[in-house]
Amino acid sequence: MPQILNFTPSSGPVGTQVAISGVSLTQTTKITFAGVKATAFSVDSDNQVTATVPEGAKTGKISITTPGGLVHSTGEFGVSQ
Repeated sequence: MPQILNFTPSSGPVGTQVAISGVSLTQTTKITFAGVKATAFSVDSDNQVTATVPEGAKTGKISITTPGGLVHSTGEFGVSQ
């Protein structure tokens, strides 16, 4: 089961690169920001993925989908204008 432990930065505008650290992230298939799918992301390691804040994203939780399940961040990413 994947886990999200932290992400940086904690806020930013559309287009911001967000490094998300966690556990069991190697097989990430989808990342969303408050339900809006990131169009670009990379799996850096089993403990980190990097996603670009997509157009239309709003402030809310980051979610990661893997074959092992769906996980949501405890904190919210703030989307600024």
